[in-house]
Amino acid sequence: MSDKKNIVLLGSTGSIGESCLRLLRKNKEQYNLIGVSANNNAKLLSKIVNEFDVPNVVLSNPKNAKNYFGKHELSLGSHNLIELAKVSCDIVVSGISGMSGLHSAFAAISIGNDLAIANKEALVSAGKIFLDQSIKNKAKILPVDSEHSAILQCLDTHNISNLDFITLTASGGPFLFTPIEDLKNKKPEDAIKHPIWKMGKKISVDSATMFNKALEIIEASVLFDIKGEKIEVAIHPEHIIHGLVHYKDGSVIANLGYPDMITPLSVALNWPSRSDLNLKKFSLNSVSNLSFFEPDFKKFPALKLGWDALQNPFCSPIVLNAANEIAVDAFLKNKIKFTDIFNVVYETLNFYNPFVPKNIEDVIEIDKIARNHSLEIIKRLN
Repeated sequence: MSDKKNIVLLGSTGSIGESCLRLLRKNKEQYNLIGVSANNNAKLLSKIVNEFDVPNVVLSNPKNAKNYFGKHELSLGSHNLIELAKVSCDIVVSGISGMSGLHSAFAAISIGNDLAIANKEALVSAGKIFLDQSIKNKAKILPVDSEHSAILQCLDTHNISNLDFITLTASGGPFLFTPIEDLKNKKPEDAIKHPIWKMGKKISVDSATMFNKALEIIEASVLFDIKGEKIEVAIHPEHIIHGLVHYKDGSVIANLGYPDMITPLSVALNWPSRSDLNLKKFSLNSVSNLSFFEPDFKKFPALKLGWDALQNPFCSPIVLNAANEIAVDAFLKNKIKFTDIFNVVYETLNFYNPFVPKNIEDVIEIDKIARNHSLEIIKRLN
């Protein structure tokens, strides 16, 4: 009998999917890819299916189905994406960005599958509901974000009462040294040029505004049950240190490594074990300089909203995330200025104070109302 781990990869054609496939190629004797999904890219999905001989295949958006040439049958639509997440396996990797990954990620833990989650929006919007469900079904939720993976690796859960605070590092994105008065003129092509990571457009823009770090503050609070005031953010352009855990006795444990999504993915897929990835060896002697700065809240006001949303933990994170998704989409389509992204989110947060969500349907409802408010604001800006 094979002792390979069975993996289902949701969002196989995106940047997380690409990193995950690189990891699987390096370790074919360890993993068995039994399910993949894509949203639009049927051609790349076909190549993945044929290369890894994947039996369960879903294309969420049926309109490109004619481009599929994989050797296994294709299922179509969001309902089948949810069914794919329920396929019995060792772990589901959720690499779908935005709220479109919510239902499938929730379906995975509802059936008892462990979940390696790169989709921070799902945890930001439905954190408590996700955690309660994972505990009920004894399903692990393992972060794939490099910063949260770092905290997972440094946090001694047996010694949690001695935790003082944690530090999430941020590269600062492409506009770290851009004068504040120049930000309003920045175009989508400027915002998606991340200096360190190769990511999708949405998350690249989030890095440029620092909304990604605001979302990560909320995600860290959910995942590790840490209050907002115990979460610090430090700007660290080299992005060698990914996260630090500070204990009350003055000890600080940090996670270091070259920026590469393969490592946090491997940590999530093997936790608490580790794999030999045969990557470039990290040595402090090869790093000439590590720099750190306090965040500039005037230049990156979005960052502060992460802590603000935690003051209202049941609802504001949903509104923050929904408004940001709408505003980033409008910016990428050249409908609003770069600096308007924050303005749209801020105005939506101040306008809409929703009810407390009891289930995923409530989360979707609040998300929908917040999106509509944001769209109204964007119309006014034009």
